Amino acid sequence: MKAKAKGSRIEREVKKIFEEYGFEVIRSAGSLGKADLQVKGVGSIQVKARKTFSVLNLFDGADKLVIKANRKEPYIVIPLRIYLEEIKCRNGK
Repeated sequence: MKAKAKGSRIEREVKKIFEEYGFEVIRSAGSLGKADLQVKGVGSIQVKARKTFSVLNLFDGADKLVIKANRKEPYIVIPLRIYLEEIKCRNGK
């Protein structure tokens, strides 16, 4: 599968997951914007697909992972469905 087609397929898949949780999602056409998806109430989302991500090996049984590069801001990595369930609970839905 060509990289562009694979990327588009994964973007549609992620868009559908957000929509299943009731979010309004706009998918950017091509590579015109900084992000692949704009999710109302969440923000901009960049979608990346790879055969494997080495960061996934660091979870070690945890639900969330915080990663930080030297002199950079920390990031949190969390499975999408856990994130969406937490938003759903926080919003009382």
